Amino acid sequence: MNLVRSVISLFLLILLGLCIAGWVWAGGQPSPKMEGARFVLALSGLGAVGCGVLLWSTRQPVPQ
Repeated sequence: MNLVRSVISLFLLILLGLCIAGWVWAGGQPSPKMEGARFVLALSGLGAVGCGVLLWSTRQPVPQ
Protein backbone atom coordinates (compact mmCIF):
# COMPACT_ATOMS: atom_id res chain seq x y z
CA MET A 1 0.00 0.00 0.00
CA ASN A 2 2.84 2.41 0.76
CA LEU A 3 4.27 1.80 -2.72
CA VAL A 4 0.99 2.91 -4.26
CA ARG A 5 0.87 5.97 -1.99
CA SER A 6 4.44 6.83 -2.92
CA VAL A 7 3.78 6.58 -6.67
CA ILE A 8 0.64 8.71 -6.38
CA SER A 9 2.54 11.21 -4.22
CA LEU A 10 5.28 11.44 -6.85
CA PHE A 11 2.65 12.16 -9.50
CA LEU A 12 1.09 14.85 -7.28
CA LEU A 13 4.49 16.46 -6.67
CA ILE A 14 5.14 16.55 -10.42
CA LEU A 15 1.70 18.08 -10.94
CA LEU A 16 2.42 20.69 -8.27
CA GLY A 17 5.77 21.50 -9.90
CA LEU A 18 4.07 21.96 -13.26
CA CYS A 19 1.52 24.28 -11.65
CA ILE A 20 4.33 26.39 -10.19
CA ALA A 21 6.17 26.49 -13.52
CA GLY A 22 2.93 27.45 -15.28
CA TRP A 23 2.29 30.19 -12.72
CA VAL A 24 5.69 31.72 -13.48
CA TRP A 25 5.17 31.34 -17.24
CA ALA A 26 1.69 32.91 -17.06
CA GLY A 27 3.19 36.05 -15.52
CA GLY A 28 4.49 37.11 -18.93
CA GLN A 29 1.09 36.85 -20.65
CA PRO A 30 -1.37 39.70 -21.26
CA SER A 31 -3.58 40.46 -18.27
CA PRO A 32 -6.82 38.59 -19.22
CA LYS A 33 -4.88 35.45 -20.15
CA MET A 34 -2.71 35.71 -17.06
CA GLU A 35 -5.68 35.95 -14.68
CA GLY A 36 -7.45 32.97 -16.23
CA ALA A 37 -4.32 30.84 -16.37
CA ARG A 38 -3.33 31.61 -12.81
CA PHE A 39 -6.84 30.87 -11.56
CA VAL A 40 -6.82 27.42 -13.15
CA LEU A 41 -3.26 26.74 -12.00
CA ALA A 42 -4.13 27.76 -8.44
CA LEU A 43 -7.12 25.40 -8.44
CA SER A 44 -4.95 22.58 -9.77
CA GLY A 45 -2.24 23.22 -7.21
CA LEU A 46 -4.71 23.34 -4.32
CA GLY A 47 -6.35 20.16 -5.59
CA ALA A 48 -2.99 18.38 -5.73
CA VAL A 49 -2.11 19.47 -2.20
CA GLY A 50 -5.55 18.43 -0.93
CA CYS A 51 -5.27 15.02 -2.58
CA GLY A 52 -1.85 14.51 -1.03
CA VAL A 53 -3.16 15.39 2.42
CA LEU A 54 -6.12 13.02 2.03
CA LEU A 55 -3.87 10.30 0.67
CA TRP A 56 -1.55 10.33 3.68
CA SER A 57 -4.11 11.12 6.38
CA THR A 58 -6.24 8.01 5.88
CA ARG A 59 -5.46 5.15 8.18
CA GLN A 60 -4.24 1.90 6.74
CA PRO A 61 -6.22 -1.21 7.62
CA VAL A 62 -4.53 -3.43 10.17
CA PRO A 63 -3.79 -6.92 8.80
CA GLN A 64 -5.37 -9.69 10.83
